[in-house]
Amino acid sequence: MRTNIFFKILPLIFLLTEAKFANSKVLTFDLSQKNVEISDDSSKPDFIVFGFTDSKDSLVLKVEGPNQKVILQKKKKFFGMWTWNKTGEFSYPGLYHYYTNNKDEEIDFEIKKDLVDNIKLIGKDDDNLKKDLIRKKKSIDLFFIKNNSFKIINEKIPNFFKIPVKLPLNSPTGEYLVSLSIMGKGNNFETSKLKINVSKPGISSFIFKFAHKYSFIYGIFSAIIAIGLGFLAGVVFRK
Repeated sequence: MRTNIFFKILPLIFLLTEAKFANSKVLTFDLSQKNVEISDDSSKPDFIVFGFTDSKDSLVLKVEGPNQKVILQKKKKFFGMWTWNKTGEFSYPGLYHYYTNNKDEEIDFEIKKDLVDNIKLIGKDDDNLKKDLIRKKKSIDLFFIKNNSFKIINEKIPNFFKIPVKLPLNSPTGEYLVSLSIMGKGNNFETSKLKINVSKPGISSFIFKFAHKYSFIYGIFSAIIAIGLGFLAGVVFRK
């Protein structure tokens, strides 16, 4: 494991050397792996971010899941019958995690703003709908902000750090984006985004992919199962 860590931070050491000659601030990182399979072992991270900086400002790691859309509908009476009328549509990352090096519990305003700004409401904008969506996603750990997440690899070299990342089991599969940001006073900077592919083991992965790729067929199949189980329950309780 120590050997793997050494090879991960080796490119960062070269960047550090170049930065000292250039006398400029540096923020760079790499990932322990690019293909991630979500594990149900809560004691182990799904992947680790290794990084280096000589900046003293606040740092933020962003993990952004594949984009999703949700259609907003409202009941409307049409010729005496109730129908659903599309009123708008949400577009947002299926997962949005922020890890910071802030030591206190206070969440930076710019992080909150970044989260809200990345939720797009197509149609009539409504901040209350955004807040409701954020609250629901936070309750199932798909959105969260965690302070004091940066771990020093070696006390003698405090500029090198690592960030263990654990994804919830309900995370969407697909392509994720990972980036690091400096959030200082008027000195914001974000690195290039690295891509990782996230998958789930076993049948849960198949069901998740099928439900999202063939949502109409999945809906019909689910309805048939529900009706069948309801009929079976009626027969059992009748006896």
